[in-house]
Amino acid sequence: MQRAIVAALAVGIGLIGARTAHPEAEWRPLGRGVQHRPLDGDGLAGHAFRFHPADVELRVVAAGPGERARVAALAPPAGDAIATNASFFDEAGHAMGLAIDRGRSIGGRRIGSWAGFVIQRGQPRIASAPALGDGAGAELLVQGFPRLVVGGNVPRLKPQRAQRTVVCVAGERIVLLVATNRADATQLARFLAAPAAAGGLGCRDALNLDGGGSTQLAARWGELEARFDGAWAVPNALVVTPRASTAGAAPR
Repeated sequence: MQRAIVAALAVGIGLIGARTAHPEAEWRPLGRGVQHRPLDGDGLAGHAFRFHPADVELRVVAAGPGERARVAALAPPAGDAIATNASFFDEAGHAMGLAIDRGRSIGGRRIGSWAGFVIQRGQPRIASAPALGDGAGAELLVQGFPRLVVGGNVPRLKPQRAQRTVVCVAGERIVLLVATNRADATQLARFLAAPAAAGGLGCRDALNLDGGGSTQLAARWGELEARFDGAWAVPNALVVTPRASTAGAAPR
């Protein structure tokens, strides 16, 4: 009996240790400060990428005034790059919400009820519309809705299943996630907010970008290649490329 109890305790401790260590082990270093985690299970399919803004160049690349294009066409034609769709758009194909790249507006007007993903003085954050103002001082900004995680908590979300593109801030790092299946908003938000020890991504704040048929991914980094074309063209893309000064650097 004692042996059985000891064995059971050992298994239990082993499982706890595995749950604590395994989620971080699922992040695969791709090089140049970027990590990848495949999503396969628990109602989620797709890809997550994690990086520090100091290790990469992050831009909002527009298709052109009043134009739309597939994300794969907005990504660099060669070299390491990760590109996802970004802004929502109206019936005329124009970007909705603020869109700023390198401190310059690339289309879209501020929507007072939407939050935004912003990088200012090299620091990433997700802020409410009042905190964004007109985007002055932002190096990069994209508005979206709804907020899936706010201050580490999951707000009450509308029950809805859809393919999704999400940007989140986890400590000093950014996570870009593309769910290629019809993911439930609340289930996804709980996964985003859960700490790494519980199998989640540890996002303190997360913002839903355009989704559904707009959800797209064109990723080519090191040995990884992943692509999801979505159903239609979009006005702009969030594009990650290596920062020249960190070429060959180990991931943080």
